[in-house]
Amino acid sequence: MPDLVTLAEAKEFIRVMADDEDATIAILVSSASDAVRAVADAWDGEGEVPPRLKLAVLSRVAVAFDERTDVRAALGEDRLIGPYRSLSV
Repeated sequence: MPDLVTLAEAKEFIRVMADDEDATIAILVSSASDAVRAVADAWDGEGEVPPRLKLAVLSRVAVAFDERTDVRAALGEDRLIGPYRSLSV
C-alpha cells in the first residue's frame, strides 16, 4: 500500500532540503502512514488522501524526526485521525 504522503511533502513539512536524510525520512513516512492507517480504519483508502490524515502523518514524521529517541504520537494527532476511525459496539 502506498504511503499517505510523499518524501517531498515530508521534507518540505520538516524543512529539510538536503538529500542525506532521505532514507531516514522515507522510513518515518512509511511507519507514520502505517500507524495512521491502523487507527483510521474507517477510511477505505480509495481516492485522494484526506488532508487531516496527511497532516497526521506529517505531524508524526516531524515528531519522530525531531525527537528520534521518543516514539510517542504527535500531540493532537488523535483528533485528526478520529473521524476516520471505526468503533465497534
